[in-house]
Order: sequence, then C-alpha cells, then structure tokens
Amino acid sequence: MTPEQFDTINRLFQLTYQIGDRLGAESSDPAQLWLTDHPDLGSCQALFPAEYTLETLDDERWQEYLADAPALTDLTRELGACALHRGLYRQDEVSWWIVAFWEARARLGMNVLFRAHRVET
Repeated sequence: MTPEQFDTINRLFQLTYQIGDRLGAESSDPAQLWLTDHPDLGSCQALFPAEYTLETLDDERWQEYLADAPALTDLTRELGACALHRGLYRQDEVSWWIVAFWEARARLGMNVLFRAHRVET
C-alpha cells in the first residue's frame, strides 16, 4: 500500500464514523467500511446475515441520506472517480443496512463497501 492509499483509507474510515453516528438511529453498530475483494455489491451478500436481501436504493432516498449525513457526501466525493453502486440490505420494515460499493481496486488496491445500519423505532 502506498502512503497516498493509506492516507485516503484513513480519511474514509474517519468519515465512516461520522456518517454512522448520523444515520444509525437506534443502532449500536452504526457504520462500517470494508476493504474487499468482492467484485460487486451483489456478491457482498456473504457479509450480511442470510435473511437480509438486497434492494435497490433510488436516487431520491440516496439524496435524503446525503442530506442527513454530510460526511456521506464527503465520502462519495473522496471516491468520486470510482464507479458507485448503492442499495439496501433489508431484514424487515424497521431494520436495514444502507450500502454503497465503490469499484476502487485501481485506486486503492481493494474495492470499498460502506454500510450503515439503520433501525427505525
């Protein structure tokens, strides 16, 4: 890993903490950033409990999450040159993970999965 890659990953982890605090609602494990060899968002199913299913996250909802957590905009901007895929891994009507997957292998040596657990009460 180059010093530039290390610095970028460090910034991403710092932003993740800020985002999880804003989006987590009642969750005790609000957000995580995974560096992964998984090639796409769908293949990340193994990182979630079996009963969670991947759903599409529409543009309007994504914009709401960006507004709720300004650091998510910063994270997206930091990885702006990488292809972004987003969705929800949902357990039920009150519990889901907001997910974003960046094809960052060329830039960081690994792809990046962000997930923020959301629990509505």
